[in-house]
Amino acid sequence: MGTLKFRPVLFFYILPAFLVYTAFFVIPFGHTLTYSFFEWDGFNTPKFTGFNNYIEMFHDQVFVNGLWKVLLWAVLAVIFKVGTSLVLANLLRERIFGYNLFRSCFFIPAVISSSALCLMFTLIYDKDIGLVNLFLKTIGLTPLTRSWLSDPHTAFLAVIAVPIFQGIGFFFLIILAALGDIPEDLYEAAEIDGAGAWTIFWKMTLPMLWSVLQGCIILAVTSSLKSFDYIFIMTGGGPGTTTEVPATQMYKTIFSGLQYGYGSSMAVVIFLFCLIISVATKKMQSA
Repeated sequence: MGTLKFRPVLFFYILPAFLVYTAFFVIPFGHTLTYSFFEWDGFNTPKFTGFNNYIEMFHDQVFVNGLWKVLLWAVLAVIFKVGTSLVLANLLRERIFGYNLFRSCFFIPAVISSSALCLMFTLIYDKDIGLVNLFLKTIGLTPLTRSWLSDPHTAFLAVIAVPIFQGIGFFFLIILAALGDIPEDLYEAAEIDGAGAWTIFWKMTLPMLWSVLQGCIILAVTSSLKSFDYIFIMTGGGPGTTTEVPATQMYKTIFSGLQYGYGSSMAVVIFLFCLIISVATKKMQSA
């Protein structure tokens, strides 16, 4: 094999992507980082305040609580998105009767827009006509019925159930495709040797899927940390600040409160928080 040499013409192939990345990420992030050290309402002259925005932010209990909420969201996303997808994909590995129907049904939520899904679940959670309460009444659990999105005890979990439900189909197809790459001969040999279904899954399937599962876990974590639309559409951060997360608080701070400097500092911290969690997740998986 010949030695790979740098050719100047290759630069022109990556130039369009580099320019787009610079225009839509590097430059805006640079502006955001700069504004985070200023007090600015978007109209008057910015006033340099140093690290005051960051100090104020970490004394803001709503923001700190929001960070803990998105961490919980990330953990539940990994457990239910990746875990459920793995179980479903493993069940359909042998292409049982109705394989194509099940595969399509599992994937349908993934192709529905988040706004449409949020509106649908807003009706499902409705206190009077929602399917959740109707089901509870039908099975005799009327005392458990409630306004799921207005109750501070259930609002946050009710909201995050929607993106978790929607994401299962996406991860299901990824894991199912990876299962298809495992030679069937290995499963037949394991069965001949007397290995049970659990042993085959734990000792053979899981190790062979681990690299794919790592990618799924990182995607599940990062998507949870930066989610905004589900909460904004379904509750707007309420009731009170029960479902407020850093992304929704940042949006309100900038566009409703006109505190561009303070909101920019939130954006920087959210970015760094996502970066740290993603790197830590990758490190733990490779340890």
